[in-house]
Amino acid sequence: MNKRLFPLLGGLFLSATAMAQSSNDALLYSPMQPHGTARTQALGGVGAGLGGDYSSAHINPAGIGIFKTGEFFISAGVGITNNTSNYLGNNQLDNTGNRTNFQIPNIGVIFATNFNSGPDRWNNVTFSLGVNRLANYNSKMAIAGVNAVSSYSNIWVEQLQGASLNYFEAGDPTGASLGYQSLLIDTVRQAGGGLGALSFADPRRNQTDPRIGPLEGVTQRGTLTKEGGMNEYAFAVGGNYGDRLYIGASVVLPSINYKETFSWSEDDRAENNQNNYFGFFDYNKYLTRTGLGIGGKLGLLYKVTDRFRLGAAVHTPTYFSIHDSYSGDIHTNTENFGGETTVYSDQLTNDGGPQLFDYNYVTPMKLLAGASFFFGDLTDPKKPQGFISADYEYVNQASAKFKIKDDRQYERMLNDNISAIYKSVSNFRAGAELKLASLYAIRAGYAYYGNPYSNDYYNAGADGSTNVFSGGVGVRTKGLYVDLTYSYAESAYKYRPYTTANAETTPAAAAVDYNRSNIMMTIGFKF
Repeated sequence: MNKRLFPLLGGLFLSATAMAQSSNDALLYSPMQPHGTARTQALGGVGAGLGGDYSSAHINPAGIGIFKTGEFFISAGVGITNNTSNYLGNNQLDNTGNRTNFQIPNIGVIFATNFNSGPDRWNNVTFSLGVNRLANYNSKMAIAGVNAVSSYSNIWVEQLQGASLNYFEAGDPTGASLGYQSLLIDTVRQAGGGLGALSFADPRRNQTDPRIGPLEGVTQRGTLTKEGGMNEYAFAVGGNYGDRLYIGASVVLPSINYKETFSWSEDDRAENNQNNYFGFFDYNKYLTRTGLGIGGKLGLLYKVTDRFRLGAAVHTPTYFSIHDSYSGDIHTNTENFGGETTVYSDQLTNDGGPQLFDYNYVTPMKLLAGASFFFGDLTDPKKPQGFISADYEYVNQASAKFKIKDDRQYERMLNDNISAIYKSVSNFRAGAELKLASLYAIRAGYAYYGNPYSNDYYNAGADGSTNVFSGGVGVRTKGLYVDLTYSYAESAYKYRPYTTANAETTPAAAAVDYNRSNIMMTIGFKF
């Protein structure tokens, strides 16, 4: 079997026992959250049936055709993420994770070329070039609890059963082999003569030495820290025919920069017993992922009347080339057996460096439709006026595909797993804006992203949907505009830190409440 995607495969199977959306490799490349300028995010991320904002280049590029003047803009913002967990009955001790990050969500420029002005001709063609953050991965989750029936190291013991001594020593340099080399895991002889394994951290381990006293359970603590994001570079063109029909297309190059640190520690609750061969272990696994993709977006926007617009867009599948780098370390205390030991994964690899894996991934196609209704006196900009807009988005998450050219059998196994875990998703976004005295704007929005899992079993009974509430204000003059937005996203999910072959020793998934606040400002200059 091709070992390139072993960590990814494990992640997908963990998802099948109810991991969060943000912990699932497949969903990293098909993010479900509002994006765009501060104005667009204040409107809940709508854009399929609206236009007139740079965000159209990444939602419905036909909306770029509405611009008849040039524009340069830049955005800045702060994201604040909070996670609160309940694991093995504990919802108070070491169960909160918080992370704040500063970001430049988008920057771009728009060029408008005006030809004519009339109902039966091409009036202008508009071009845009810019970058937009599609996903903000920055977050931190923490869980803690007392486990009397299993240890995280149980998954390493199961992996090592019947393996060769060489595999014990270096077969899994970021996992099981760290446990063995740090003396947390010891070999035992099986009845058939092969090698078995046991972990000194396992509260229900087989007692092979009468001098080793039992464990009174272990205190488990884990954190999952994520950094980075997905930025999408786009070149878009939009045409305006008769100020009624707008068509557009964009070429997009999404770029992934993602880091993940999984930290897990276990402590013997019988601290004074130095003869049970276990005091504690602290384990860390590090992932750095980079990737570059290419895709396209096509769109139409039509003004049925001056007050009513309809729009539709297609986002083609995006083809990603992805590179992963894994490393890890462990620090253990096996007391009277081996004392304290620290082992690093680069001590176990052939080249003394991290494990490197390369593969390809293809995201699902997206279909969007939207409508906008404008109200107020549209003939006098000094009088109150505004609009209400709504989008519908369809994504078949089960159609995502891994591409592994040197191992088609393994590729099929991964893709069959994705098809079983996910389903088609319907997402909704809605927003409204009220303009006052032609200068000031008040905005509000809401977005709903559906549950992508095909069965409650895969998300441990948790609803995988996300709700986003947003609002903002704006000031616009002939040459300058400033928009300020606040949005709040919330969801609840289940996270299972590990799964053993025995259901009785697999810990119940932690219940996690997630929320993220985004504060964002966009400044634009017209020319």
